[in-house]
Amino acid sequence: MLYLHTVILVNDMVKRVFLMSVLVLVAFSAINAKGNSLLHQTVQSIEAKFMELSRSATYVTAKGKPVAQRISFLDENDLVLPAGTKIRQIALIRHGEPDLRKTGKFSYQEAKRFVAEYDSVGIVVPDASFFNLPNPAQVKVFSSSINRAKATAQYIFGVDGEMTVSPIFREFESSMGHHSPNLRIPIKVWTSVARLKWVMGIDRQGAESFSDARKRAQLAADTLAGATEENPNVALVGHGLLNRYVQENLEEQGWHVVRNGGSGYLGTTILVKVVR
Repeated sequence: MLYLHTVILVNDMVKRVFLMSVLVLVAFSAINAKGNSLLHQTVQSIEAKFMELSRSATYVTAKGKPVAQRISFLDENDLVLPAGTKIRQIALIRHGEPDLRKTGKFSYQEAKRFVAEYDSVGIVVPDASFFNLPNPAQVKVFSSSINRAKATAQYIFGVDGEMTVSPIFREFESSMGHHSPNLRIPIKVWTSVARLKWVMGIDRQGAESFSDARKRAQLAADTLAGATEENPNVALVGHGLLNRYVQENLEEQGWHVVRNGGSGYLGTTILVKVVR
């Protein structure tokens, strides 16, 4: 009889513990859902603010043609944020247009020379910086070590501005390969074929592998995210493919795209993270 009574008490205790655990999980889920909803609303409001600013923003020009819309990081004082929170911002900027002939048709040897020169030339410099910086000291700047990116960073942030230049932010490598048909075709065709061969691991000629390049993009994303812990506004002047994979890695870390600037020259994508 005593044994049966003990079993009943134990079963009752287990049921109570189980019920309490369920109630705690339900309460936690409700709080978490509310927090996620509030986060979503905050990100949406930041995105709406960028869209509002974009509608009235003017363009800077180069050789008389508009090349980039004026932009800046958002000031927290202009936003309504949940109590006890603040935002961090990362701008991924593609380099400006290289000062290099890209029209017409190229032979294989001419295409190889073009690719080599593409990494060494400067850019077509616009008449003014498109990135507004009321206080440059409030932005931590990173740049690829490739010349077209460094030249762009100096154009945007000034030749005397402090910046961290590193090869981890360079463009994904590729190779024109050893063998190619005797053709004259647009340079875009040559470089697209070279990139496709590189992704497939064909005729790399010592260039890093696609897998290694993606790992480098992960390291770049970690570097930028880590920098926002000391300075909430971080900018990277990089390259089209590198920036794309950096963006993907940042999104996996909880960052949100609030301005998609596309992949053209000087295209600027901004991501934010709401933190406590």
